[in-house]
Amino acid sequence: MTDPQPEYVWAYTNEKPGRSRMWLMIGLGVVAVIAAVAVVLAFVRPWEAGEPASSETRSPAPSATASASPSPTPSATPSPSPTSSPSPAPTPSSAPTAPPAPADPALPVFRGKVQPLLDAAATGLSYAQDASGEEGMQIADELRGDAGRMADTVTPSSIAAEWRSRVQAYGESLDALRAAFGEGTPTSTQLSAARSKLRSLNELIAG
Repeated sequence: MTDPQPEYVWAYTNEKPGRSRMWLMIGLGVVAVIAAVAVVLAFVRPWEAGEPASSETRSPAPSATASASPSPTPSATPSPSPTSSPSPAPTPSSAPTAPPAPADPALPVFRGKVQPLLDAAATGLSYAQDASGEEGMQIADELRGDAGRMADTVTPSSIAAEWRSRVQAYGESLDALRAAFGEGTPTSTQLSAARSKLRSLNELIAG
């Protein structure tokens, strides 16, 4: 006799149905979350909240155009500059105005101003008689400086022309005296001429 063969019976376990229910619940949960998010987005619309911000950012644009509008007003400011340019015009008219001429001094007043210079010239010529070389040239230079001050002194109109002529002749005699000292030649002739010219100046203001 043959031994009885075992029969194979396929038994289905409950594991598969349990897993399918679990995945179904997960899927439903995800769908519920997505639906909730969609509802929230539909009512809140956060992207629309940002739009006013962009509109606000655009608002400064007109302000920039307004800021450009003041620029024409400075361009109008140069217009006063032509008005100021005519103002210097009156100044040239005042420039030519010369200072008033000095008053014509009286002869005694003039004599009191030039007499010390004439006396100093007489003393200098006496020193020059005993001088020579560099010393004599220095004395002649000092006398010429005094002659220049005599010429610059305001002179009475009655003797002005004659005074200038005689002072010029006196100065020329001093130039000749200085040249003689520089050359080392005798100076007696030049000293005599200088004393004569100086004397004529004293005679002119004596009257």
